[in-house]
Amino acid sequence: MQYPDWHWNEMQQIGTDYADLAEVEAYDQRMAGFRDVDSENRGMLSALALQPGAAVLEIGCGTGRFVRAAAAAGLQATAVDVSEIMLEYLRGCLEKEHLPSVETRHAGFLTMDFPEETFDAVVSGAALHHLPDAWKLVALRNVPRVLKCKGQFVLRDVVFALRGDETPEMCFERMASSFPNMRTEAARHVRQEFSTYDWIMEGLLRQAGFEILRAENPSGLFAEYHCVKSC
Repeated sequence: MQYPDWHWNEMQQIGTDYADLAEVEAYDQRMAGFRDVDSENRGMLSALALQPGAAVLEIGCGTGRFVRAAAAAGLQATAVDVSEIMLEYLRGCLEKEHLPSVETRHAGFLTMDFPEETFDAVVSGAALHHLPDAWKLVALRNVPRVLKCKGQFVLRDVVFALRGDETPEMCFERMASSFPNMRTEAARHVRQEFSTYDWIMEGLLRQAGFEILRAENPSGLFAEYHCVKSC
């Protein structure tokens, strides 16, 4: 598809560039050690409470741990990512783990072109922060387009929530200091990527056409929003 010359190129690399499958596998193992991703995915599937056969989309699937869990749970899973390497890794995992087929597409928030009202639910984790705030709204408006009426959207991402009289700079240092073994990556995230504040994110979600059912950000650094399409 041809885009205007002012259109954001979401295929450009923001943050760490995973150039080969070995790097992707190392990333997958590092994340598994850093967070209990499988438990998080079970919790997300439980919160969505989808019936077997329901259609679910993950935007920015990365190594595909969520869609792999969704497929194993009997859901009709689709995954998109702007990284061909990540999609290749996901397809290899599906084959190795003998999981049901997952449709994969090389796309992102801005470029996914599924028909309207295709999915019962959409999830995204740590992907939206790759877009500047002006383009986050464009991206989020593309989500209810592909959701069925009253379809659910779960967004999990780095979102800054200032505590008391905390300044933005204090919050950024708290972010960089929260991960002693990953300070270089955390500092680069603050410096180069486009994570935003909680009040901006919540406004963007509402402006995009969502009702926020639940918003959680206990650390003040990583938020989860469970939303439903207003229709």
